[in-house]
Amino acid sequence: VTLNPMQVYTWGLGLSGRLGHGDEADCNLPTPVDALSGPHVSSVACGGHHSAAIVEPSGHLMTWGGGAFGKLGHGNRLAQTSPKLVAVLQAKKLVAVSLGPHHSAALTQKGEVYTWGQSG
Repeated sequence: VTLNPMQVYTWGLGLSGRLGHGDEADCNLPTPVDALSGPHVSSVACGGHHSAAIVEPSGHLMTWGGGAFGKLGHGNRLAQTSPKLVAVLQAKKLVAVSLGPHHSAALTQKGEVYTWGQSG
């Protein structure tokens, strides 16, 4: 959830850091994701076990949560408990992101589509 001024809030099951609060604690109430309080967040997406945000003006992608199948895009399968830059896409300006249960997809300003995670 995002509000004005732009702040991302998450709540629910904190397993594998999917809420982005830097730990695996569950949250029963909407809680700000502190790591995203500085940059302007233009888009947020949630998968079954991971989350993502696009920050402006750079169009950089941040992901966090369960890393199974490499779905976070950090080059490994490790969980990430707070938002982390997807470095391999750093040179691209992203405009949209979508997450499935075991994969991720992103669209660049130039119309390029990138996908990663479980291939089915």
